[in-house]
Amino acid sequence: FSNISFLDLLVDVPGHGKVVVDIAYGGAFYAFVSAEKLGLDVCSAKTRDLVDAATAVTGAVKAQFNIHHPESADLAFLYGTILTDGRDAHSEEPTTNICVFADAQVDRSPTGSGVTARIALQYHKGLLELNQTRAFKSSATGSVFTGKAVRED
Repeated sequence: FSNISFLDLLVDVPGHGKVVVDIAYGGAFYAFVSAEKLGLDVCSAKTRDLVDAATAVTGAVKAQFNIHHPESADLAFLYGTILTDGRDAHSEEPTTNICVFADAQVDRSPTGSGVTARIALQYHKGLLELNQTRAFKSSATGSVFTGKAVRED
């Protein structure tokens, strides 16, 4: 995988104040933030509250930052926001997230391109090693995807 990420961006999110957000690419760009930083629990909050918070993050990032893709200007945009449980360090237990994309749509799965981006982000931050499998669980349905970084390009 190639690492295309923007780390520790301070974003002023309406209704939530200044929040630190990471952006990573895994086929699409996503903003990643622990739901806890927005006053929510990704596992127990109402889906509507998670969608509203994620949509606010997406709007704030789009308004405050320009995203660049090194090979294609067509891919240089934020597709959505993934709210996480904040458990990014490697564990045998799945880490839970919800992906809110496009026009406030919720992916029922952990999101393939989102999982890929999250793996790249965790690897880049030194939280995963190459070939170390990690499980990602959807807060919407409980479905689980697994993945791992296999090489660095």
